[in-house]
Amino acid sequence: MNVLEAARKRISETFDLCPRVYVSFSGGKDSTVMLHLVADEARKRGRKIGVLFIDLEGQYRCTIEHVQACFDSVADISDPYWICLPIHLRNAVSVYETHWTCWDVEKREAWIRDMPQHAIGDGQKFPFFHDNMEFEEFVPEFGEWYSQGERCACFVGIRCDESLNRYRTIASRSKELLEGRQWTTKVTDNCYNIYPVYDWKTADLWTYHA
Repeated sequence: MNVLEAARKRISETFDLCPRVYVSFSGGKDSTVMLHLVADEARKRGRKIGVLFIDLEGQYRCTIEHVQACFDSVADISDPYWICLPIHLRNAVSVYETHWTCWDVEKREAWIRDMPQHAIGDGQKFPFFHDNMEFEEFVPEFGEWYSQGERCACFVGIRCDESLNRYRTIASRSKELLEGRQWTTKVTDNCYNIYPVYDWKTADLWTYHA
């Protein structure tokens, strides 16, 4: 089978195995393909999916417009989480301040843009959240919270072609898998990362978009 058929098969198997499903969406070409494929399966089954987008404030206007268009396109079957919380991030534009906090309420006058009206800007919605939480800490904590104690799938749009580290994420023989599927990784007690487009080439992504 081709990579599109294989990705659809992986997504279908994941829906069979997991009562809770959400997409970790960045707005990039990979996660956009994945969002549409997961949404197709959800519509077929009459199921809802979560969509998690962590808005890092300092992002291009065209990216944010694309993310909004994608959220709109899956509004009929999605449980949306557009996150605008004060998350601690690495800073690549200064050698003096190595980190910064997006959506820092104490520096509101310096925000790069206004917070979207529909965004979640109140950390009290999440019992695990604290100000200046690391991005890498928030993501698995969200997954475990979203699972509600059931087996949960988090679809992630990474590909082996992108880097050695991402190849190793898929190929690792020491990780715990979902029912023996190599394209999965257990990350918390109840949540598994699912990589349905891990074997796609860049040309496959753009062919799908076209």
